Amino acid sequence: MTSKSFYESLEELAIERGLTTESIMEKVEIAMGVACRDTEYSGLIKVEFDTEKKSINVYEYKYVVAELTEGNKGEITLEEAKQYRAKPKVGMEIKTKVDFTKFGRKAAGKFKNTLSNELKNLEREEAYTFFSEKVGEIITAKVIDSNAKFVTFSIGKGTFASMPITEGIPGETYEPGESKVVYINKVDKTTKGPKVFICRNNREIVKKLFEREIVEVRDGTVEIMGIAREAGSRTKVGVIATKPTVDPKGACVGQAGSRIRAINEALNNEKIDIFTWREDPVALISEALLPAHSLGVVILDEKEKQALVIVSDDQFSLAIGKSGQNVRLAAYSIDWRIDIKRLSDAVNEGIKFTYNIFNH
Repeated sequence: MTSKSFYESLEELAIERGLTTESIMEKVEIAMGVACRDTEYSGLIKVEFDTEKKSINVYEYKYVVAELTEGNKGEITLEEAKQYRAKPKVGMEIKTKVDFTKFGRKAAGKFKNTLSNELKNLEREEAYTFFSEKVGEIITAKVIDSNAKFVTFSIGKGTFASMPITEGIPGETYEPGESKVVYINKVDKTTKGPKVFICRNNREIVKKLFEREIVEVRDGTVEIMGIAREAGSRTKVGVIATKPTVDPKGACVGQAGSRIRAINEALNNEKIDIFTWREDPVALISEALLPAHSLGVVILDEKEKQALVIVSDDQFSLAIGKSGQNVRLAAYSIDWRIDIKRLSDAVNEGIKFTYNIFNH
């Protein structure tokens, strides 16, 4: 029997490496089996763990057979069995406790090296399983290093991930030691552990941050219907409530903007516009174009989702946005093609429209 301190050291090792005690014990059994090859024990090695007494007992098993079969460790013939039993029989199991005093330096070294290698493999397997289950999710990672092409993060489970700068937020800096929220795109299994692909510039990271920071989004009271993003600059998010008593936009903004501010900060202070999703296309388009206020929306082709929006002359620049960003994000977020016209141009061109935008 091994000492109680050895058992407890394995428990501490499990906590330290984020592994289960049971999985470590399985590796101990493998290492014991390898170590016993350099001793007089040639049978099948099995380890028995007593969680109450915190003890480990190691036994050698030999099985008496009429004829040896290839690949079945621990088999012995009737003649060989007479060394252990006076009257052996075929089918008999011979169990012998392993005496550790018979372990020399070579056997002890093999146990240590084998256990170390098995634990490394176990950590890699556990890390791969952990991150595979995180694909499509966000995690908090710590910046280790960065250069002109890549940022290296420590993402937990003894794993590092290199993110191409092009997958980050434009203009963002990465200082060693600071934490960043990253989105896991994919995980590959390699002999050196999991290769985790991460990014910060996709729109899914926005959705996951909404789920993390806003309880109503997390529990389904508020649903995200559309997202359009130009990373590092601006994002538009359309939301709808599944309960009539809930204000979806207000729930996302939070008291004094606390909820949306947390998301802004996680995305390097990227601007986020939240608008209320409407079933009526006229109302939906006008909401998506906020903060610009529209006067009228003309549905040109509902099937093809094409619309013309009339705005007052002083709202035209705001509706279009810098380099066309506002109307572009509005169109992408609701999947409509939107053209904007000044009121004066619409009148001069004889475009017929109605003032159909009201306070929604």
